[in-house]
Amino acid sequence: RKGATAQDKAMAEKLCRENFLTGNMALCFTNMTVSELDAIFLKYRIQAPARVGAISPVDVVISAGNTGMEPTQTSFFQALNITTKIEKGTVAIVTDKKVLSTGDKVDSSIAALLGKLKISPFYYRPEVLGCFEKGMLFTPEDLALDDAGIEAAFSAGIAQLTGLSLGSGIATELSLPHAIADGFKNLLAAAVATD
Repeated sequence: RKGATAQDKAMAEKLCRENFLTGNMALCFTNMTVSELDAIFLKYRIQAPARVGAISPVDVVISAGNTGMEPTQTSFFQALNITTKIEKGTVAIVTDKKVLSTGDKVDSSIAALLGKLKISPFYYRPEVLGCFEKGMLFTPEDLALDDAGIEAAFSAGIAQLTGLSLGSGIATELSLPHAIADGFKNLLAAAVATD
């Protein structure tokens, strides 16, 4: 606290007030943009096996094909409603089978099956939950905006403003080209009608 600047104190106060410093949280101080930092986090993500009691962050599908397991293991697959056949002395899965959906809790039989098949379906990495810059705290929704999204939002706002100007009859810089085009159409229609 002794060497902290006013901006540092404001950041600490805001993070505490917004409950950002709870749970499994880390602060990362960097000069990189959020997209650069997120790319590094994605590059160094860690693959992990499914553990009993964990919540699945993704859908997990076991692909059809040879498992390399002995025929004595067919009962294990049958208990999980996975259709198998014996092929060249090993167990083969007949069709793709979805064993977990996003948000499902991993039970012991699914964890054991994925372990036997040597499937590590989950990836873990740090997530950017916020960015504090120049006294402002940005949420992930704010950080998800890119140039195309901002341009689309501005274009939509300009279109609404133009429509409001045209509807109210108040001439603005945005509505003037439309008003001139409408006037020209009216003159053209009047000229065609008088012929």
